[in-house]
Amino acid sequence: MLKTESTAPETPHLIRSLVALIVGSLLLRAAAGAMGENIQFYFNLIHEAALDPNHPLRTIAGAHNVYEVSYTIGGLIIGTFFAAELIGAPLFGVWSDKYGRKLFIIFGPLFGAIAVQITAMTTVVWLLLVTRLMEGISTAANAPATLGYIAEATAHSTKLRSRVVGLFEVATIGGMALGFSLGGWLWRHFGTPDYFFGIPLTSPAFALNAILYIISLLILWFGLHEYREAKRAPVTRTARDEWRNYWTLITNPRVQSFAPAWIAINAVLGVWINLTARVFTDKSSFTDQLLVGRFDPFTAGNLRAAYAVVFVLGILMWSLVFAGMKKTTVMLLGTVGLFLTCGFLFAINHQPALDAPLVLPLAGLLVISILIQSSFTPAALAHLADITEDYANDRGAIMGMYSVFLGIGQFLGATIGGPFVDWRGADGIVIVTALMGAIAAFYLIRLHFNESRQAVAPRA
Repeated sequence: MLKTESTAPETPHLIRSLVALIVGSLLLRAAAGAMGENIQFYFNLIHEAALDPNHPLRTIAGAHNVYEVSYTIGGLIIGTFFAAELIGAPLFGVWSDKYGRKLFIIFGPLFGAIAVQITAMTTVVWLLLVTRLMEGISTAANAPATLGYIAEATAHSTKLRSRVVGLFEVATIGGMALGFSLGGWLWRHFGTPDYFFGIPLTSPAFALNAILYIISLLILWFGLHEYREAKRAPVTRTARDEWRNYWTLITNPRVQSFAPAWIAINAVLGVWINLTARVFTDKSSFTDQLLVGRFDPFTAGNLRAAYAVVFVLGILMWSLVFAGMKKTTVMLLGTVGLFLTCGFLFAINHQPALDAPLVLPLAGLLVISILIQSSFTPAALAHLADITEDYANDRGAIMGMYSVFLGIGQFLGATIGGPFVDWRGADGIVIVTALMGAIAAFYLIRLHFNESRQAVAPRA
């Protein structure tokens, strides 16, 4: 079981590795965030080229390789990323338990760098699908190994685990914020099709993003040292045994009772992360909505980054206080914040102009609701880490469920959210977010009361 006080020294060797892990993860998420944002701008570019016979993209990509891209089709293409993550995360999580975590951690930036280079040179649908699959494999390899490393390296200290988990979430969301802003800047200056050292690039922005992946790779490669618990026994299972064991883990009642809520919340992330960049810059539809098509790529990226920064600040705040609170209570508070966010976004979207009198106070209330909403993620991650204490040899596999839930949720969000946006624009995002929040609240309330009853029974 997890100790409340340190039973092993927190050596400089370990701290240095954890710092490298957090910094490398931050840069990796920034590169992935820029890629995820630029692919949305890319769909707008391809869509515009399909409608404009004089568009410069036709010259480099070819007229037969441009096509109209609806939000539904774009969401399906983006969703392949999460399908790859969903399928790959359990396998990579198990392998990280067996062969060590560092190898799979560095796979993340390596596959990402290759994927963005391919994207920079083509608009062909099947190749875009391949690059999204490669990006999904990048996350599937990296995330469970990283989380397994954190769970294992902090098994001796509740305080260290809470802090490192909080810092990892800061690196994840903060990296995405950096990526959103960087992605908008890259697209503003390098989104136009051009020739680079004589090589035709449909968008040089993707090629330049590879630099960030490479820096992340170098930090993780040279700064991270393999870590194993002294008590950990060698794992010698066949492939069939691995899948049978993983099925046993994923059908654990503690996991099953928690999974639907986290999947629903991740579906919200799938909608917001993978569709809002297009919505903010789409000038062809829903002109009566304030949040549709009123921004250029750089401003849209900064708006999304501002949301992520506020979210990170909330995570930092909650990481300091949630250790002494019941985790289901904290997660329920997060869903309350989500509903408040929906209400304030809907109100802002139907203001007459960006300088209307109510926009600023509504924006202030929106920030407060996001701070409340941010409590969900660190509490959920800590809840999953606590489950690993009953399965010390399978930490990577269990923490790999983070990617499984993330993959299922974001796949659902990207694919279901597309038709909602095609139907009602930014209002569609609010509607589907509220629906996912209602599902999460239902399962969390049930989990909260079940855990309360289980806590009372032994005392009785």
